[in-house]
Amino acid sequence: MNDLNAVREAISPYLHRTPLWRSRYLSSLLGRDTWVKAELFQRTGSYKPRGMLWAMMQLSPEARARGTITFSAGNAAQGLAYAGQVLGVSSTVVMSASANPTKVAATRDYGAKVIQHGTPQEAAQFCLDLAASEGLTYISSYDDDDLMTGHASLGQEILESLPGTADIVLGIGGGGMAGGVAKAAMAMDHKVRLWGVEPEGAAAMTQSLEAGKAVRLPVVATVADGLAAPSAGELCYALVKERFEGVSVVSDDRIIEAMKILMSRLKIMPEPAACAGLAAALQGCGGQSGQGPLVLVISGGNVDLASLKNWI
Repeated sequence: MNDLNAVREAISPYLHRTPLWRSRYLSSLLGRDTWVKAELFQRTGSYKPRGMLWAMMQLSPEARARGTITFSAGNAAQGLAYAGQVLGVSSTVVMSASANPTKVAATRDYGAKVIQHGTPQEAAQFCLDLAASEGLTYISSYDDDDLMTGHASLGQEILESLPGTADIVLGIGGGGMAGGVAKAAMAMDHKVRLWGVEPEGAAAMTQSLEAGKAVRLPVVATVADGLAAPSAGELCYALVKERFEGVSVVSDDRIIEAMKILMSRLKIMPEPAACAGLAAALQGCGGQSGQGPLVLVISGGNVDLASLKNWI
């Protein structure tokens, strides 16, 4: 626990402590005491800078000098770019050719070099090849122990602010947030039940749990690009398998319905990835009749306005 506190102290000057509030409407809708961790108000609009800051801080001076690189649908891209900006480290990000234009522009605004290439799977491989050929320091967008140690600060904030938390429901892409929150729960020896959610078109963690090992998907297709990782992280998978109660799968239609609820009733503008937790909770994930507070992690506020018109 002391180690995680030291990590949080190191990264906190560059982060917001995002609000955690009780929603009367969601509590009525779900039939239990429901809270929202509004991580969409974090720097860059998602939880990603938490881990990227700590991972970058752990690099040697030589590794920093070479510059960093990652691949991302967009939120980790901004996380790396932001961390590089405040720590004085150059960053390169590889994104798919179809990446969210809002996220591409924001990543460039944070100072990163952005390269768009192929499908998410092709972008991931191109990133690794580019890191090797140009000597760049690769930081995984989700499958990295230092990264997840930084992300643990999210779980710490929830469990410190609301010690009686019974269930936390959060979206899973590659599994970085899930791994970080699991680390926090284990370090704090908290009995909170953890639940993951994936889109139908990018259910890598679900398939990994079924296969007994981390798997790579041949294709991903979902409106929730922030959860569209091409694979489950091996380190992430191990933490989810050890600490999570289960992982649910939701359709894109359910995600958009949840998005409409959050926009109209909570007056926030989450991207689709941020809405997966509510979509799953509406299907019973986390237990609608469960005892104690339920916390939904709402992470991802980078909405492409052109796409929003089609969704709603």
